[in-house]
Amino acid sequence: MKTILINFIIAVLLMFAKTSFAEDVVFSQGSYQEILDKAKSGNKTIMIDFITDWCKWCVETDRKVYTNPEVSSFANAHQINWKIDAEKGEGPELAKKYGVKGFPTIVFANADGTEIDRIYGYVPADQFIIKMKDYNAGVNTYSSIKTQLETDPENPVYNYKMAEKITSNGLDGDVKMYLNNAIKFDPSNEKGYTDDAKFMLAYMNEDPNSLISLIREYPESEKVKDGYLNLASYYADKNNPKEAEKYFKEAFAKFGNNDFDIRQSYGGYLLGEGYSVMKNEKSTKDERKKAIKTLEKCVEYVKGTVNEASAYFMMSELYLQNKNIKKANECIDKSISIYDKKSYRDQKEKINKKVTKK
Repeated sequence: MKTILINFIIAVLLMFAKTSFAEDVVFSQGSYQEILDKAKSGNKTIMIDFITDWCKWCVETDRKVYTNPEVSSFANAHQINWKIDAEKGEGPELAKKYGVKGFPTIVFANADGTEIDRIYGYVPADQFIIKMKDYNAGVNTYSSIKTQLETDPENPVYNYKMAEKITSNGLDGDVKMYLNNAIKFDPSNEKGYTDDAKFMLAYMNEDPNSLISLIREYPESEKVKDGYLNLASYYADKNNPKEAEKYFKEAFAKFGNNDFDIRQSYGGYLLGEGYSVMKNEKSTKDERKKAIKTLEKCVEYVKGTVNEASAYFMMSELYLQNKNIKKANECIDKSISIYDKKSYRDQKEKINKKVTKK
């Protein structure tokens, strides 16, 4: 019995050691040329992470994606991983070379620097690992889809995938043409992409009536969730919070209150509501109090992300505008504890000056 207990304890300790000391993605140091040489000598793919000092979703990728054991295990074994600030040193020239338009942009390239494909914006770890493995295997890449389309230009699947690739990667290309081709060459939706193409066209045309009709026509489409979120975003932009809230509510009802995409989208909407009051010099004290309540609600949806820090920062500024120094200080301290960056430290200094003047 004693031996069994000891063996059990050892097994638990080994498991704990494995999880506790799992290595994050390791990023190589050196110049671009040195990274190319390193990839060539190791016969490995290069992952170039274009970042900036101010990119909060770059921080989120560091915190939530590169710490994921499955992501780090694969990346460290199969790739030379390299970070480059797009605004410093070699960064601007390389960002131009690869056509980087936003951050984070994570380019996967061969050892000669030729791009395989990219991940544009923040992508959760479970989706990131799929894309990373595909790109290392040469599957579902921009170049492979382009080749397939050249061979079979009337294939609805390749047309749709090209449209999606251009959109998701922030590339140049006639997206509407590919979407219309996907519909034209498969009007009965046998391949299962016609509904998706119709949804994407409705997003691009900012056509809420089409979106509403498509949600009814294709209730099980993979794009229904995006349909609700696009409707909510459309009405938020039109300064119609009643309709925006309505479509967020319908999205939560269909996909559940814990859906990550909807929670982040709704949290972003609430952030926008708070921000507009914070930046409006004509906002009243009561309007700022209401905005603080909105941001407190926002925290429930963005907890654990960099947007939580943004919400507390806005609350800090709104409290400061309402001359509540104590609460302004408490909120900015929370921001800094979540994400320590210059603008938050500057806010802390601004609050401290108010205290000193007193």
